[in-house]
Amino acid sequence: MIRGTRTRRPYPWPIGSRVTLDPVTLDPIVHEYEVRCSPQQAFEVYTEWIGDWWHRDYSANPETLSTVTVEPRVGGRVYSTHTAEGDLAWGKVTVWEPGRQFSYASTLAQSREHPSTVTVTFDPIAPGCHVHFEHGGWSAENVHDRRKFTDWPAILDRFARLADESTGR
Repeated sequence: MIRGTRTRRPYPWPIGSRVTLDPVTLDPIVHEYEVRCSPQQAFEVYTEWIGDWWHRDYSANPETLSTVTVEPRVGGRVYSTHTAEGDLAWGKVTVWEPGRQFSYASTLAQSREHPSTVTVTFDPIAPGCHVHFEHGGWSAENVHDRRKFTDWPAILDRFARLADESTGR
């Protein structure tokens, strides 16, 4: 397993990533960030503001993407809305603990029959929040899709910037 870190920069900054280059590993994809807002605010930015920070290039059709939505409850949908295609399912919420943890069974860019799992935890630190992102739940049935998820930092960096900018709002 390769463990990479990025050069420290002004908040927000990723504090570590574990991305294995071998696409057939069942290990989770892990990224960690520190942001200057509270865990509650980081949770809200991740779940309620996802349509603001999600990069449109990582959707079924970047030209028609309107927004991304998380329905705030266990069993709620995670989905993108497109002007031409309508709502496209990305998964179902499995854990909803505001300010602490969010998890969903993910079918984004993979089979609905064999979803993976995205889990994000939010822990208080001084002066803000530690965010632990994990994309796991890989199995023999879905591991061939794992290679599609090497660009998480491009997406999560946008979340971290918005979370950091949300301080004081």
